[in-house]
Amino acid sequence: MRTVSKKYLLLQEDSLYFQKFIAKNGEEYGIRFGTPNDAEIMSTIFKEVYGYNYDNPMVYDINLFKQELANKNNFWFIGEVIKNREITGGGVIEKKRYIAHAGKAVVRKKFQGLGVTAKIGAAGIISVTKMPQFKDILRLDTETRAPEIRVQKLIQKAGALPYALIPAYINFGDRRNYEIDDNTPFLPKRVEAAFLYSIIFRGLWKKREKQVFLLDNEDFIYFYNFIKRMSNKMNNDELILENGKLNRDYELYGVSKNHFEGLVNLYGYIKEKSLKNLLKTYCNWRIILWRIPTTKNGISSMSLALDKGFKIVGYDIGFNNINWTLIDSVILAYYPKYKCEDFEVDCTDTAIPIVKKIKELFLS
Repeated sequence: MRTVSKKYLLLQEDSLYFQKFIAKNGEEYGIRFGTPNDAEIMSTIFKEVYGYNYDNPMVYDINLFKQELANKNNFWFIGEVIKNREITGGGVIEKKRYIAHAGKAVVRKKFQGLGVTAKIGAAGIISVTKMPQFKDILRLDTETRAPEIRVQKLIQKAGALPYALIPAYINFGDRRNYEIDDNTPFLPKRVEAAFLYSIIFRGLWKKREKQVFLLDNEDFIYFYNFIKRMSNKMNNDELILENGKLNRDYELYGVSKNHFEGLVNLYGYIKEKSLKNLLKTYCNWRIILWRIPTTKNGISSMSLALDKGFKIVGYDIGFNNINWTLIDSVILAYYPKYKCEDFEVDCTDTAIPIVKKIKELFLS
């Protein structure tokens, strides 16, 4: 498989596609990089598949879509039938410093079930991440709908590991008339659980801290062991279990918001008074996700999170960057208004252990 640089994409016809394949219907397909000229047809495909309920309304605004396709840090890969150049679908890998994110994958309905989705997704991700522009990337993240097992298989073929399952993470709904306001999220319409996946590259393991501090709690240990079983790189870890009384006065945290999803992200170490204020401030948001570093300073936050009703939903390898030492995080979720007593999941064998644990935690 030969990767073709975006710079030389249109120089000659035989370099247009960086990957070709034969689908189940016997037709030959090619995968190429997207250009602003693809915005209108790609927007049409999103409407065909999702109506106006896709969670990022950018895909319905042609001008914004063209800007996304022109962004040098966005690597859109487009699948098409070679004989007539009919576009079948595509996706994007967004590059942000040392982390890449794969998303916005969509395939026209008439091409679904032919193996086209898997080929475009897996080949696109593998080919793009081998480009020189990605030599410093340490991880690639993506989300998949929990009921969609085909997409899970696709991303696992590309080498991804499931590290979290978050109930009600995806919120489908028509956002065209929604205007972003500082503390007014888009309200829940139709929600689905989502798996979070990550492809961990060699460079991350070299920079990752092998000393892991966890609250002495069976659920935290369960998630750590689940991830460890999928990666022998963690066999040399030093796991240290502590109670929740350590460093309760230490605080260093950040906050980000995704208005379209109604999602608040907390990062770092938070004291009880500050957490109380945060939960009050964001009481109308759907989900508050808290990533707590697996350091000695994180122990009290892990204990506090459980006391305040957060539930552990994942374990994230090397998420935190502290002076270029990469430290793992535990991921906890809090639902101010929404009850997640049950949710639909159709998963691969790999993910079954966390599905069982998450359902146990949310039904208890």
